Amino acid sequence: MRAFATLEEASAYLAPLLDQPVTAEHLELTPHIQFRAEPVGLGGGSFTNSYTISWSSPAASEIFVAEPPMCTAEYARQRDAVVTATGGFFFLADRCRYRPRTLSLNLAVRNGKVLSLPAADQDALVDDGGTLSVVEVPARGELSLDGHTLRWTGTRTGVEADCYAYGNANCVIEHEPDAHTGKVRTLREDSRLTPEITGHHWSDLGFTAARGGRFEATALSDHGRLDIFDHDIVLRCPRRLARVGSVLEPRTIGPLSLRPSLRGAISVGPSLFHPDPQAHPLNGDRSLGSFPLLKDRPSTRLVFYGTADGRRHLRLFDGRPGSPTFPGVGLDQAISLVLAGGDVTTGCLLDSGHSCRLNVRRGGNVTSFGNRHYLRWPTERDPRFVWNPDHGRQVASLIALR
Repeated sequence: MRAFATLEEASAYLAPLLDQPVTAEHLELTPHIQFRAEPVGLGGGSFTNSYTISWSSPAASEIFVAEPPMCTAEYARQRDAVVTATGGFFFLADRCRYRPRTLSLNLAVRNGKVLSLPAADQDALVDDGGTLSVVEVPARGELSLDGHTLRWTGTRTGVEADCYAYGNANCVIEHEPDAHTGKVRTLREDSRLTPEITGHHWSDLGFTAARGGRFEATALSDHGRLDIFDHDIVLRCPRRLARVGSVLEPRTIGPLSLRPSLRGAISVGPSLFHPDPQAHPLNGDRSLGSFPLLKDRPSTRLVFYGTADGRRHLRLFDGRPGSPTFPGVGLDQAISLVLAGGDVTTGCLLDSGHSCRLNVRRGGNVTSFGNRHYLRWPTERDPRFVWNPDHGRQVASLIALR
């Protein structure tokens, strides 16, 4: 661990340590899990370090939604995972009054139980019976409210339904300039409140998770302005059905039925087969910030994909922001490099940028790859930038292999 007074000081120290091509190697971590490291030239004297995990049955994969959030190295050491990788999108703000109860953005399912309903249509990485795949998940489905079957939809879809789900993906994060750190993510505080209700047909119910995958209504508002962050799910429903103590039971989310084999699901994207990733709706998703998420700038990128032989893969393209030779890869570069291998049948980008990381257990030791430049930003207690290369950003979802 090392601390720096400024970003410039940190960059000057880290550049000669990190901006180096990795030594190519191919290792068998277990009989069914392989690891490959290799430098990839990008032209003009620049490069990325590529780290690929490939696995096949009977290796077991798992999507783990972490509450509270944790870093991948911490999970790897606690759970004896062979490989641990960062997963999907989650609430991230440097300045906010308080954080939401559940950090996942849009869809989150763990062990067949909903943790977060999606507010917007989005691709999801789904663990169905131990097999990972990418599924297009519209934010709509069916639920039961005190025994009444209702059609629900996410509030950002523009689709009419019997009731409407709010979640963390309704919040607005704004990137603002900062003299010390360059920029900060600031929550627009009023965005965590539901819109005002002016008529007499609707009421807002705030639900808290209960046993058996159900949710119990703990707050009611006939006027809106209910705090989304205080609840696991907020539902705008017909007033005649709204009461504190109501029990909500989600049944379907798009094509997904909530059954025991649905071990996990998290919102991700875009799909590797999206016709125009630069125009993907995620670029305008204000819950991810006011800076376009998928703008084709160099960055660390993490990709999940499956191939025709039935194998699954995680591939991380590493880089360091601001490096003239090791900046990472653009969105189109990452997709092209993966598809160039041929026979890709399914795939998506996972939460990229400074969050993504791979941890690999080799000979009893856990080694981290990707974003080793990551700095803990200054706090009120400690005004320094702190570098701890083996301890990355805490995240709300992970992928683990055993």
